[in-house]
Amino acid sequence: LGTHVTLGIAKKHRARFLLASTSEVYGDPQVHPQPEDYWGNVNPVGPRGVYDEAKRFAEAMTMAY
Repeated sequence: LGTHVTLGIAKKHRARFLLASTSEVYGDPQVHPQPEDYWGNVNPVGPRGVYDEAKRFAEAMTMAY
């Protein structure tokens, strides 16, 4: 929710927005090093799934703006 609100404020004021992400969104990589088109290996219901999915959603929402 915080990312959505902040994106709205940035859009209103025509400001730049920088989202810091994490490699966690790719999960436990099965390929090393990961090419740009690597989709990842994420367990969305694992113990850290909420964090991973929230970061992925924030990335998608930022791209949509």
